[in-house]
Amino acid sequence: MQTKLAATVAALGVAAAIGTGIATAGHAAAAERVAITSPHGNSGLFILTPLAHGPIARDAGTATACCWTQRFIRRDGQSIEINNPLRTFTGRHGTFTWLAQIGWVDLDSGYSIGTGTWKIVRGTGTYAHLEGHGRIAIITATNGQGVANRAEGLLDLRR
Repeated sequence: MQTKLAATVAALGVAAAIGTGIATAGHAAAAERVAITSPHGNSGLFILTPLAHGPIARDAGTATACCWTQRFIRRDGQSIEINNPLRTFTGRHGTFTWLAQIGWVDLDSGYSIGTGTWKIVRGTGTYAHLEGHGRIAIITATNGQGVANRAEGLLDLRR
């Protein structure tokens, strides 16, 4: 399951890219829908794609993760691994960090799937006033390689 956590961290990095293209404005902008992905499942990279017209521009950068916990629960007899990685995204205009909670379930044929939520907890530069939240879905192989991930959510500037 450690490899799943690494893939989760990568996916979270994608979400961080969301804030990279946000312009500094004198007032809070309306929340904008965005998607964050990792190219080719590489958790150290992210691509932020706006899904609606607004102040957030398409962007890409690097992502790192740290400080997560790991626990196991059972729901209806199925074992679920719960992780909560703190992920920091670095783009051209600053950094932002989110806290995620992801539940992992093992699939057949050496794959796992994780779903969960994320919330922006801090930022610097253009992202100093960024707030947002959303959901994430990840598929990973047991060899630790990310297969696919996508985070979607809403970003806004607070003042």
